[in-house]
Amino acid sequence: MTADSLAQVKMGTEALALCIAGVLCERDSALLPAFRERAELLHHVLDDRGDHDAAAMLAAFGRALDDPAFKRS
Repeated sequence: MTADSLAQVKMGTEALALCIAGVLCERDSALLPAFRERAELLHHVLDDRGDHDAAAMLAAFGRALDDPAFKRS
């Protein structure tokens, strides 16, 4: 696989994981605080290791968890 293909696979896997986590939190709001804590921890780990794109995606997802526009009515 080329570097571009690996990057696409990595980003797709991360996006899928975040979508699954979002659905779980949506169905059981008790999971939300623990998920926020883990997402923040993972954001710092990714940022510290230099994976700024993945860290930025996690930060955006964390903001979306609090944004009423992203919540279903």
